[in-house]
Amino acid sequence: MNETLISACMLFLIPATLLFGALGVAHSSFLKMLVCLLGVATTGLWLYRIWWWTNLSLIDRRTALGLSGMYAAAWLITFLVQIKNVSSRD
Repeated sequence: MNETLISACMLFLIPATLLFGALGVAHSSFLKMLVCLLGVATTGLWLYRIWWWTNLSLIDRRTALGLSGMYAAAWLITFLVQIKNVSSRD
């Protein structure tokens, strides 16, 4: 696998993972929503970066897109749950 690609994926993987921990310890709904927005933005940037990366082999591109896509889906679901929780409190 491309060493530069591995480094780029780690650049996004570490903050995305740490944000899941931050979501777990957040006490207010505003803070949880903010953490979810940061997670969605981080994984969105990760997907964008891999999608437009030139000179990647097909297997490297699919692997990186799969990894970033899993995190993006998890953050999107988490964000939607937070929106549902906030709207149901009203």
